[in-house]
Amino acid sequence: MTEVPGGTSPRTEILALLLEPLGVDAMAGQAALRQLAENVDAVARAYGCAVLPAYGSTLSWVSEAVSACVEEHELASTAADPDEAGALRELARLEGVRSHLRGLGGVPVDALRADLAAVAAAERLLSKALEPYRRADQEWPAEIWRSIGDIDVDSALADLNRPRATRQAAAARALVLRHSVSAAQDLRNRELAARLEKVRDFLVARKAYEAFLSARPGWWRWLGPDARSGFRSDRRDALVWALTARDTGALSGSALELLATDDARAVLAHASTTAPATPPTPVASLPAAPPATSSAARLASGLLAVGFRHDVGRLRALESWYAKNIAVFDRVAAAMDLRGSEPGLREALDPLVGELVLPPGAVDPSRSDYRAVQAVLRAEVEDLLRRTRRTRHSEYAAESEALVGVIGRVGTLERELHDAMRPLPAVRGRLLVAVVGRTKSGKTTLRKALTRDADRSGIGLGAHRTTRKTSAFDVGPVTYLDTPGFAAKDDDFDAQHARAACDSADAVIWNYADTMREEEAVEFRRLLLSGKPLLAVVNVKGKVNEPARLAVFAKSPDREFKAASGHAARIEQVARAAGAAPPVVLAVHSGAAHESLSVEDRKLGDRALRASRLPELELALSRLLAERSIPLRAVRLAEDVRGPLAAFHDRAAEELPRIGLALAALERSMPGERTALLEAFRAAGRNARERLEAERHRARERLPETVLGLGGEDHAQRWSDFLTELEWDGLVLALEDELAQRARERGRVLRAPAGASERQDDEHPHIQPCPGPKLGTAAVKGAATALLGSFSAKEIPKGLSKVFSKKLATSAAAPAAAPAAAALYATEALAGAVKAMSSELNRARQAKEEWARTATEVAEACLDDLFDWVDARLAGVVEDATVQIETQFAAQTADVDSTRERFERLGRLRSSVRSALDTIDLTLARRLLALVGGDPAAVRRARRTPGVELRVWTDASRVADVRAHLHKHLVDVLTERIEVCPDSRSGEGDGTADDD
Repeated sequence: MTEVPGGTSPRTEILALLLEPLGVDAMAGQAALRQLAENVDAVARAYGCAVLPAYGSTLSWVSEAVSACVEEHELASTAADPDEAGALRELARLEGVRSHLRGLGGVPVDALRADLAAVAAAERLLSKALEPYRRADQEWPAEIWRSIGDIDVDSALADLNRPRATRQAAAARALVLRHSVSAAQDLRNRELAARLEKVRDFLVARKAYEAFLSARPGWWRWLGPDARSGFRSDRRDALVWALTARDTGALSGSALELLATDDARAVLAHASTTAPATPPTPVASLPAAPPATSSAARLASGLLAVGFRHDVGRLRALESWYAKNIAVFDRVAAAMDLRGSEPGLREALDPLVGELVLPPGAVDPSRSDYRAVQAVLRAEVEDLLRRTRRTRHSEYAAESEALVGVIGRVGTLERELHDAMRPLPAVRGRLLVAVVGRTKSGKTTLRKALTRDADRSGIGLGAHRTTRKTSAFDVGPVTYLDTPGFAAKDDDFDAQHARAACDSADAVIWNYADTMREEEAVEFRRLLLSGKPLLAVVNVKGKVNEPARLAVFAKSPDREFKAASGHAARIEQVARAAGAAPPVVLAVHSGAAHESLSVEDRKLGDRALRASRLPELELALSRLLAERSIPLRAVRLAEDVRGPLAAFHDRAAEELPRIGLALAALERSMPGERTALLEAFRAAGRNARERLEAERHRARERLPETVLGLGGEDHAQRWSDFLTELEWDGLVLALEDELAQRARERGRVLRAPAGASERQDDEHPHIQPCPGPKLGTAAVKGAATALLGSFSAKEIPKGLSKVFSKKLATSAAAPAAAPAAAALYATEALAGAVKAMSSELNRARQAKEEWARTATEVAEACLDDLFDWVDARLAGVVEDATVQIETQFAAQTADVDSTRERFERLGRLRSSVRSALDTIDLTLARRLLALVGGDPAAVRRARRTPGVELRVWTDASRVADVRAHLHKHLVDVLTERIEVCPDSRSGEGDGTADDD
């Protein structure tokens, strides 16, 4: 007795995949499939396929698929749960992830969840906060930064700025130089003070920067950890990439969070690429065939689908085994690829299928038909995804919440479409039959009889239960599952095992004994309603453990089976109460069948085996498997292929109209938003320039008074104070803030300009000081000469005149010590001197007036230059904001266009998916009709309404025949109701067949 296998071996599965075009399945087992492959090889040799394709052409595909499966195992072993493994797998195949792994080092999940608009705001604000750092860095040697915090900057500045050399200044100089380098020794105290002022600015900026970061989440510090250099560009780029991947739907939330873990990044950094999705170009001598339907692609995709169930050792062993037998497999692959285009080869290969050891009935060829449907659709899907991977949305896409939502919804649909196009479901192995029933109903005895095992160990006696876990045993192409019993009094865990076996089986044998309790009836009704092929076996338990009793039973078996009719009535009663068709009911004496195996009298043994009705059970079971289990398997396979596609189609039918409306709204609103925002910018610019003109007018009114007040030692300070009092400096900052506010109101973010040059004080024109009011010496001497000339004319003594003139030359006051004789002439002389001095004073006044006029002209020119510069700055701010917004809208328009293209491709693919679903339904309907003896060509079209019905269209003359076949034989196989409609394009049923 062996444990229930986890699935068919990989060797059996790969053989079944290779031979799939013949319509075979893996249920025949590896030996039969290998024999079939060798027979195909012989036919291929005879037909001329001995060297086609090139030796080892399929081995690379198998090796790549094995490598992909091994990588999947590595990812799964790293992950803590299946969801995490799926996210790792998603990351491993995502383009661009490896190039950003280094930049994402240390990133918290909150950073990945942040909005890109917030990143842009952080970049703008942090750049301003870091600007003083950079300015200070440019003005000071790099070595000082290690200990600059040790300097008392304010006190050192006060000492260095002392007017004369003092001990405090020398001490301050020595303190500063200790924290610098030798190059600073040549700097004067004033130059050191100027640099130290920059350091003070730096210290203030650093405190403001730290206060700014302390109020922000931790990811702001992660984004800009280096105070001197600002943002780390690699981290910002990695963050932008991760957010873009999230917003476009290329990356799920669970995968996004894994990017923040070191273990996940280590796995991704070393993960190999997955196996290619399309096979290599066929060799020249082979007919051109669609690559997705070639044997190599079939092997690769099929192995990817089933390989994850096997451990790494079995996969590597499979690769080695395949390489050892590559000559045979290459010829088989060539024959499978040529079969479709070579009728003679197809006719030679088809009879080989009949040699397989299978239950009676046709082999189910649905798998290759479904794979062909998937191959065509997968090519379209992969083309879409390939284009999508090349689509790069701009960094401005995330600033539009509506656009981000649309892109995310489109990306989600693309991801769901990719998931729906997974490889064909795994090749199923042998047919599974579960043997279930109440505890101590004789299930183990029946199993031993079916396997012809005469051993009596394990057969329960009295109250003992022998089967506590599900085990498996093989009879021909069928694997039986021996299960624990239902309705155990002390443990419901046995029933859970039994239910699981029933759910996985292709058919169920219900072993009935004595009566059916309510807890048994619950499970029995569940099986009836599931549509699972069910065979009810009434187990007769008359004692035959002695040869004499066995002989009596063999002679008159009807006496033992007399009560079986009552049990069959009870089974039919339960079925009718559940609203299901009664199952096939057979009475079997499994104990007699088992005893017949060990009796010495072989004639008695043969009679007892026939009397036990076990051969009838085996025949009925074979018929059940052929007629109903294989159709059920076809239905399951169709559902496995169809289910994900139908889920995507229904989701797309719901989402695409909404996405279309949202895209149309974006396309309509963006031009208006752009116009409104640009008009708001222009209005803000006009208002700022009007305020500037008002300030210019006020400055001109104050200018004459200001110019008259200039002069003296504080001349330069007064002029600087006048310029400082003007309110032009805040206009630029106010305009920048207003434009940023207008942008934020409309969901936009303005970046800070690259760095406009600030106007320095030494760029303003200098005004010369006003000339002083003192009279020159030449004016006084001129007045004295005029006075002496007057004395000589009046014959005043020469000595007296000299004394008088000397007095006059040294003092402008009247000569009090002059002789009385000169007094008469003094008034007249002084009048002449005054006249001379008045002329000089007039010239001085004219000079001051000339200075005032010149100074006013220079000051007016200075103001005009200053206000023109501010006006240009205001215009530059508006222009820069306008260019940014134009760039953003242009980029977002391109984003909308690319999203529109992806949206339209999804719409076209939805139609392709609908067509694929109809083809799958048509294949299933024709297959089912063929299995019940009908003509598959009678079915023209088929379509399923999810969970409701399967509609089949046929010619009006054949409706009754098709309906009779499908309703009579397969009503309990499909969970849907089957409706047969006449195939008339104007008929009632046509509307649902072509709607999309």
